[in-house]
Amino acid sequence: MTLLDRRELLILGGGLALSLRTLAARALEAPASPPYAVQMQTLKYASPDGVDLLLDLYLPQGAPGPLPLIVFLHGGRWSQGSRTTGPDFKRFFAQDGIAMAAIDYRLTPTVTFPKNAEDVKTAIRWVRANADSYNLDPRRIGLWGTSAGGHLAAVAALTHVGLFEGEGNLEQSSAVQCVLDGYGPVLFDVMDQQTEQERATLQAVNSRLAQYQQSHGMRAIAEQQHGAADSPESRLVGAPLKTVPERVRAACPLNYLTDQAPPFLIMHGLADNSVPHHQSIMLYEALSALGKDVTLRLVDGLPHSFMNVSEIDTLAGPFQMQVRTHRDSGVTEWSGIEAASIFDVAREFFRRHLAGA
Repeated sequence: MTLLDRRELLILGGGLALSLRTLAARALEAPASPPYAVQMQTLKYASPDGVDLLLDLYLPQGAPGPLPLIVFLHGGRWSQGSRTTGPDFKRFFAQDGIAMAAIDYRLTPTVTFPKNAEDVKTAIRWVRANADSYNLDPRRIGLWGTSAGGHLAAVAALTHVGLFEGEGNLEQSSAVQCVLDGYGPVLFDVMDQQTEQERATLQAVNSRLAQYQQSHGMRAIAEQQHGAADSPESRLVGAPLKTVPERVRAACPLNYLTDQAPPFLIMHGLADNSVPHHQSIMLYEALSALGKDVTLRLVDGLPHSFMNVSEIDTLAGPFQMQVRTHRDSGVTEWSGIEAASIFDVAREFFRRHLAGA
C-alpha cells in the first residue's frame, strides 16, 4: 500500500498542476436562496424478527420536487448510537432542498453481520416504494455513513442485487447514486498493523476542536485492538477475527467491487486513532483502479467522529486536506492540498451527484 503523503502530493505528474486551492475558488458557496423550513417525521420502515426499525425523515418545505434523498447511517461501533447520532440533519442538508432520512439499524450483540447491512438495503427500498407519498425522487438516492455507518454504506452500495437484501419491497432496487463514506473501516484483519504503522505520524487533534470537545464532555476515543475477541469488529462478525476468516471476508466492502460501483467521496481525519486512515486509502485505490468516480480527502487535525460535530467548520475550519480525485475518464483529474470546510465538501458532492441528476 502506498502512503499518501505531502511529498507525493506535491510532485508534478501527468500534466497536473498540484497547488494549494480553496473551495471558494471552486465556487462552493452557500445556496443563494434562503434555507428551506424543514419538517421531520418519524416512520417505521421495517420490523425484522418483530423489532420495529425507525427512520427520521427530514423534508424541506416548499422545495421543488420530487426531492433527492440522502440516507444517513450513524456510527457507534455497530453496537451503539441511533438515528439521532450525527450532525444537524436540518442544516445538513435538508435546508438546502435535499431530503434526509436518518435510520436506525440493528446493533450488536443482538445481531451480527450481515443483518445490519440488510437493514440498510431494506431502508433504501422502503423510501423508493414510498417515494410518491413524500415527494421523493427514487432515481436520486445517496448514502452517507460515518464510522460503522461508513462501513455499512460501502457494503450496501457495492454488493450486488440479491445479496444482503433483507425483506420487504423486494420489487424495488436498493442501488444508490452516490456514497459519502466518513472514516469507515473496510478490511478488519489489517487494522492493527495499520494502526501500528500510523502511530508515529498520528497528528494531534485540532486545538480548537479539542477544547470544544472537552468543554462539552466529549471523551476522546481510545486506541483499539481490532483483532481482540471483544473488539467492535469481532463482535460484528460474532467471533474473534482470526477464527472466522470467511466472515471477515464477507464483511469486507473491497470484496464486492465491480464496474457498477457508484461515485464515492471518502473523508478521514489524520488524528484518527480509532480507524487507521489507510483503510480509506485502500478503498480509494481499489475504486480508482476500477476507473470509478472517487475522491479521497485526508483532513489535518481531525479525530474520529468529526462529522458528528455540527459546528466543526465554524469552530475550527477551514481545514487543510490532502486530496486525490479520480473520474470515470480514467485519469486522476486533480491531486494536491486544499483548504476546505467539511460540510461544504459534502454539500458539493451531493449537489453534483443528486441535485442535478
